[in-house]
Amino acid sequence: MSASTTAATSGRTGLPTPLSPPNMTQAQAIAALIGGWELECWTSYHPDGSESHPFGRDAIGLIMYSADGHMSCHLSMANRPLLDAPTMFDVPDADFGRSLRAYSGYFGTFSVDAAAGVVTHHVTGAWYPNFATIDQPRRYGFAGDLLYLEAEVGADLVRIAWRRRNAGTLAG
Repeated sequence: MSASTTAATSGRTGLPTPLSPPNMTQAQAIAALIGGWELECWTSYHPDGSESHPFGRDAIGLIMYSADGHMSCHLSMANRPLLDAPTMFDVPDADFGRSLRAYSGYFGTFSVDAAAGVVTHHVTGAWYPNFATIDQPRRYGFAGDLLYLEAEVGADLVRIAWRRRNAGTLAG
């Protein structure tokens, strides 16, 4: 992904140009995705040219792609307040609902269409039940140790930047 890609606007007023497919073979694209990625930035671009960060600029997250074709993605507001109950089953529904609005997570398998530059998350389970059993296609791009995933959500373009965690070694 080049700087010109992020700066240019598409024919849709105010939105960045969507990512172009990387010049990679199927095997290269899959190999590049495999591993763990930490959230760098989650940005929603709006048609009026404004931007927002759904869980704040300090949001945290992790997405993982395994060599056997599984994936898991988790996004959260940083520093969510603790709930005043010993277990999630003891939390009042209103408090639990507010807490859940500050988190997004799902898991399943994935497939890659390198020619189109799309990775599809085949969701098996999710924090939001409507995501379960739904395919979530994402255009992807790479720049150094960054992975960009993006999709249209309503009239917005959502782009999430992830930084590769490590090269197969345990931390510490």
